[in-house]
Amino acid sequence: MVRRLQWFSRTLSFSLLTLIAASSAASAQSGETGASFDLFGAYVRPTDSDADFDTEAYGARGGYRFTNVWALEGSLSRLSDADIWFGDASAKAYFIHSQPFEIYAVTGAGLVRFSDTDDETTVHFGIGAEIGIGQRGYLRPEVRGRWLADELRADDGIVDYSLGFGWRF
Repeated sequence: MVRRLQWFSRTLSFSLLTLIAASSAASAQSGETGASFDLFGAYVRPTDSDADFDTEAYGARGGYRFTNVWALEGSLSRLSDADIWFGDASAKAYFIHSQPFEIYAVTGAGLVRFSDTDDETTVHFGIGAEIGIGQRGYLRPEVRGRWLADELRADDGIVDYSLGFGWRF
């Protein structure tokens, strides 16, 4: 009886180690999960056609992709001609996978800091693509609408049209 228990425990241990090694090797070969970082520039305009401002912005994003569908990211951007900063936390869902590009939807919440007032919360929704350049680099065009959380009206938001260059780690 003791020999059977020893044989069973050795077999179970060997099976678990083999399973862990095989899954980690498969995970290492999958280039879809892991950390990423990108720098971007954006053209920003209001959704209200009567508002008279168009400006540029620049910023950085960092994220982590957990599966081939889900990722989380954070971003920080600044309008180029005003002291206005945006910080966002976003969830991304990839819904079209085709080499060398993928299309995703992004949504989340954030903060906007104006130079002369307190921080205000924002919500955003967007759609974009990641177009692969080589094994780790990618171009990232994206359109993102942003609204103040207290006043969710379609004519009070801004739209960011951005283009970034990113790197997967």
